[in-house]
Amino acid sequence: MTDLFEETVVSGSETEDSTASITTGASPAVMGSGNLLSDSEEFKTLAKILFPDSEDPNLDAEQVTYLGRLGTQGLESLVGEVARVNEELAIIEHQTRDMASQNYQIFVQSAQTTNHIKKSLSQAKDFADKLTSGTFPECKSSTESFFGDTGASNEFMRCQKGVKTMLEKKPDMEKVLDMPWTVRRCLASSDDKLLPEAIKILQVVMDYKKGLEANESHVPVALVKTTDSVLELQSQIQNALLLKLQSPNIGLSDCLQTVQLLRNFFPSDQSLRFRFLQSRMSRDVDFENSRSWIFDTLTQHRAAFGQDSNHYLSTFICLQLNRVLTDLQKHIEVQTLDSLYTNASYFGESLARVGADIRGLVTPMFSDFIVRKTNHDLMQAEITFTRNLHQFNFSTCIIPQESSNLDLPTDLTPPNQLIPFFPLAIYCNEVLSLLNYIGKCPLTQCAPEVCHRLNASVAKVGSEIESWGESEKLTWEMREQSTFNRMRRIFEHLLVPHIDKVFRVLYPPTALSVITGISIVKCAENPHFVLLRSTKNFLSF
Repeated sequence: MTDLFEETVVSGSETEDSTASITTGASPAVMGSGNLLSDSEEFKTLAKILFPDSEDPNLDAEQVTYLGRLGTQGLESLVGEVARVNEELAIIEHQTRDMASQNYQIFVQSAQTTNHIKKSLSQAKDFADKLTSGTFPECKSSTESFFGDTGASNEFMRCQKGVKTMLEKKPDMEKVLDMPWTVRRCLASSDDKLLPEAIKILQVVMDYKKGLEANESHVPVALVKTTDSVLELQSQIQNALLLKLQSPNIGLSDCLQTVQLLRNFFPSDQSLRFRFLQSRMSRDVDFENSRSWIFDTLTQHRAAFGQDSNHYLSTFICLQLNRVLTDLQKHIEVQTLDSLYTNASYFGESLARVGADIRGLVTPMFSDFIVRKTNHDLMQAEITFTRNLHQFNFSTCIIPQESSNLDLPTDLTPPNQLIPFFPLAIYCNEVLSLLNYIGKCPLTQCAPEVCHRLNASVAKVGSEIESWGESEKLTWEMREQSTFNRMRRIFEHLLVPHIDKVFRVLYPPTALSVITGISIVKCAENPHFVLLRSTKNFLSF
């Protein structure tokens, strides 16, 4: 703003100098003519003096009038004109400065507003360019594609015609649109008789969809969604039929009907056989019902597919037998051996008719269990005997008179002479309890190992008695030593023979002779089948 004021003052000074020069140089003409504008040549000469840089100065009417007025004035007036002009310029300059100081905020706001307007106009220009270069062409192309031959407008018109056609067939279309709901109702119902209805609807929809794809270029949207909804339920219908086959109570007629319905879902008979046997691979059938489950499956498979021409059925039987044997292994620990072995033997005998006798696998399983239990129980009996023996005190032991008799009872009753010696009595009870348990299932296969383990246990007990006697005899009196010798004789002549007697009852030589083909005498003397009554550990008795 200060620069503007300075330019105004400078221009005023230049005007004053120019006016002075004009007055000085033009005075003869003024005095001679009295009218500067009366001669055009003189006006042109004056204009060139005033505007030397312009070839043809273009003056407006007010400037021409002012120059004309100056031309009519005298020299004195012209000299005073310069002072008057300078005075007017000073007044104008003063007024301009006052106006600028008073309206400074207005000027600043005007400048800011101008910049904002400029920026807004620039943004508006950019938006306009974007509309004209991008949006409008895209809108034009989208509109043309929408109203084109293949556009959405024509597609909507075709759909509208299809809807009108569907509305004309409203009763039939209601049934079609209700098909997904009908299929879901059949699946949710507990009545298996509704499954054929669901399969019938599915077949109708599948055939109709094939016809639509082959003969018509346009399918109504509602009909497409309906057919797709029904086809999505295909896997659920198939799973419902396979789940029905898993029921242990399904009869032969229901099974055949279900298999017939499943043929609609499987392209080949081989794949249907596989899925049938896969659905019968139930793990929830207990051991008692496994036999009937396997035989029912074999009967139903033979009725539905005839003779098996592949390995699926044999694989199914092997997997089921493995499951049965695993289940049997769990039952051995908790059930009685005799009933469980009887059921397993009957199971194997029944399966022998289809070439799947498991008795050869069941017997080693029971034999191994008996051997494991023998080792465990005898180890516990030995530990208990050792603990009781070290707690036994001969000074408090009361021995009846009949305990001197060393004759065995005629029956299997344990000798009463063991009662005063409670370590021997408890050991005898534990061994007899084990033999009674084995007697429920006396397998000859495990007889040698049981006999060997009994011999080892009896020898260990005898050695324990000898060791204990050697360590305690220095502290005994004559009566206690006599009682200890009597306990050793009872152990050798009563306890060991009684265990051997019970063992012979479980595994009699006659039965062993029949099975092994060895004579009865040799079986009675065979160390693998007889509890040895060796006295090599009791030479001091």
